[in-house]
Amino acid sequence: MKHILAVLILAVVLVGCESLYDTEDIPRIRSQRQVDAYNATVSSEGEKLVCSRERPLGSNISQFICMTQNQQDRIAVQSQQAIQDIGLNGN
Repeated sequence: MKHILAVLILAVVLVGCESLYDTEDIPRIRSQRQVDAYNATVSSEGEKLVCSRERPLGSNISQFICMTQNQQDRIAVQSQQAIQDIGLNGN
């Protein structure tokens, strides 16, 4: 009985964690055809989706990862700032 309860609690926690990664109005995208259809409905270049197949660290199973152009640009800027901070602090 304890094992069944533990599995049910784990399932509820995992479902709750899944919702943390949902982006505002972007539906779950699983193919390039869906990306093209979504991008056709968006007028701003920054809100268009850019997707790629990536393998998470420690896994051989690739995932279709999507983010908007604005999100991708923001991550690039933050990464460059982090690298500069390491370079300044490392001297």
